[in-house]
Amino acid sequence: MPPNSKSPNTLDIDTNIPLPEELVKRAKALIPNLRSRTERCEEERRIPQENLDEMLAAGLFNTMKPKRYGGYEMGWETLCDLTLAIAEGCGSTGWIMGVCGGHPLMITNFDFDVQDEVWGTNPNTIISSAKMNSGAFKKTVGGYIGNGIMVISSGCHHADWFFAGGSDIEGSDRLLSTLIPLTDVTILDTWQVVGLAGTGSHDLEMKDVFVPDSRAFIGGERPPGTGLYDYGVYKVGHHALGPYTLASVVVGMAVGALDIFVADIKDKTSRHGAKIADFQSLQLRIAESAAELDAAKLLIRQNTREAMRFIGEGKPVPRDPHARLILEGSYASQLAGKAIERIFYAGGAGELFLDRHLQRIFRNVQAGRAQFGLNWDVQGTNYGRWVLGLEGEQGTTPLL
Repeated sequence: MPPNSKSPNTLDIDTNIPLPEELVKRAKALIPNLRSRTERCEEERRIPQENLDEMLAAGLFNTMKPKRYGGYEMGWETLCDLTLAIAEGCGSTGWIMGVCGGHPLMITNFDFDVQDEVWGTNPNTIISSAKMNSGAFKKTVGGYIGNGIMVISSGCHHADWFFAGGSDIEGSDRLLSTLIPLTDVTILDTWQVVGLAGTGSHDLEMKDVFVPDSRAFIGGERPPGTGLYDYGVYKVGHHALGPYTLASVVVGMAVGALDIFVADIKDKTSRHGAKIADFQSLQLRIAESAAELDAAKLLIRQNTREAMRFIGEGKPVPRDPHARLILEGSYASQLAGKAIERIFYAGGAGELFLDRHLQRIFRNVQAGRAQFGLNWDVQGTNYGRWVLGLEGEQGTTPLL
């Protein structure tokens, strides 16, 4: 056990843990710096190291980490608030905050020996994730041997470990979840995309990667870390509100775009010398987008707090209201999409240049909305089927 770790029975009381409001204040203070690096972030197709360093210094990645390892043991509502703020400054960095910020929950699926391995040497370690696209694991003495391609590992260039759930096992119809060091795989330069390029969501190649039994468990079986912590988020798991961190990125990006748009046009004039800010049509576009974004933020905050009333007690969110929560997380991203489309159109041809913030955020918002958990056609159809009592769900996020 690392020198600074506590025994499993140690009472965790840390008066130095900041309040959620303080963490949000720290995140908002980073917005100008993050915004100044967005072009570089996109060009390098990964978030700048300075962005990560500033978030780590602010303690943002401690939000859902166990207190045993220096974390704050806060819930989804706090992570979403932080993600909203960070995404106002940089969408790709907000994506890493929302995705990797929730991954400590993955690590608590494993026993303390594995958690010590992950956080004992480096308490600031970043954990990415990936999904097997081809290949399989094969059972061997003491563990598994993996070969294949793991896809879309956001933040992999900055991560030390990645979690892969739902992987195939040779000769079995069951699925495997594993935790693997990034040093055991090869990062493939595959993330060539039109939006959210800075997330660095490259594919990973495994060649005869050995994963010990201690860092693997079969889907549907009791994970080895079950029962190690009392706090509810470690009992309910990652999928309860996962799509809400993604919705928070999309909404946060659109909020940032509206702020930039308003600041840019206050002193602008038309070709004929008229002050653009005096145009009523423009004022109405700003007002409608602002109202949509306020509504989207309220949905995220109200719904994450509603869900945490169950999750905080270690209870799964009941199917009703969970079906509605999944629907409204998708709808929040719909509202954000409408808000930025309205102001991007109002910006005119001048916003098409690649050095402009607005066009970059517009593209990033479209990329974020394309994610499966936010896809309105899928989530809206699923909710409609559920309300109408139709059997089966149409390839959507599972309802807990």
